[in-house]
Amino acid sequence: MSEAYRLASDEAVRSGLQRCATAQLDRAVTELTERVDADPEAAVHAARKAVKKERSLLRLARGSIDGGRRRGEERALRHAARTLSAARDAEAMVATLDDLAGRYAGQLSERTFDAVGAPLQRRRDAQRAQFGDLDLPARAAAELGAVRSRIDDWELTDGGWSAIEAGLRRSYRDGRRAFLRARDHHSGADWHRWRKRVKDLWYQQRLLSDAAGPACVGQAKDAHRLADLLGDDHDLVVLRRALTDEPVHVPADLDAVVGLIDHRRLELRRQALALGGRVYAEKPKPFVRRMRAMWRAGRGQQTVAAEQRPAELAQATRTAPAV
Repeated sequence: MSEAYRLASDEAVRSGLQRCATAQLDRAVTELTERVDADPEAAVHAARKAVKKERSLLRLARGSIDGGRRRGEERALRHAARTLSAARDAEAMVATLDDLAGRYAGQLSERTFDAVGAPLQRRRDAQRAQFGDLDLPARAAAELGAVRSRIDDWELTDGGWSAIEAGLRRSYRDGRRAFLRARDHHSGADWHRWRKRVKDLWYQQRLLSDAAGPACVGQAKDAHRLADLLGDDHDLVVLRRALTDEPVHVPADLDAVVGLIDHRRLELRRQALALGGRVYAEKPKPFVRRMRAMWRAGRGQQTVAAEQRPAELAQATRTAPAV
């Protein structure tokens, strides 16, 4: 059975994209309807991840799917994801502070981190209560289910590599531009945009990795690591904003905690820029040419393997004259 988010080497691109799209939305709906009561945090995380994969798939196929339909589906997916985002942010702030406390144990007292974390935990608990009271999982699941019901009606005008080439070029080009802008300007908005484009590239290279081979797998791992670095930076931005934009009265040295946040963000950004320079080393045209060559080579290997005839080999060994 094909992996839920990889185009198999021997399947048509049209049917493969629809299969992967269906699998992601099926998973998201299942998480929000069948598993959310047992573990709301894990279910929301899994559902949001599946939606992000779905949106990246749509962007990969942008050159083959009608623009109006693609934008409409993206709007629906984005709205469903936003329904879940407040709950995710509240959980992430608590987890991010806990990570900071573990990483810099001894730099500040445990009592300081506990005092700063208390209002964040209260906010998280309030979000959890609101999440259940407003039945947000069911509302998001209904929106995602509606998109799921339309997947079979997607009309991909192209097949093969031509169905995905324009989308891959656009994703890489936009990501490279975002990397250069983030490197040169350092604004939070620029880094946030870069993070989203890196995730697109990571998910898209995952989709192509079975056919494109080990080199693509290695590139996808680099993009994954880069997405994690940028995601950690983003979580620290959200935490810092919560601690500084609104009055937070705690019996602790809040400025010292903010100082640790800024120190950790500087570490993450240095690592991200170094890795980003490797991920986006090529210009878009050479990158796409190389990906196309790997894709075609991988598909060609699959064709050769399919043409091998073990039964004929066995017959040949039985009938070959003795020497």
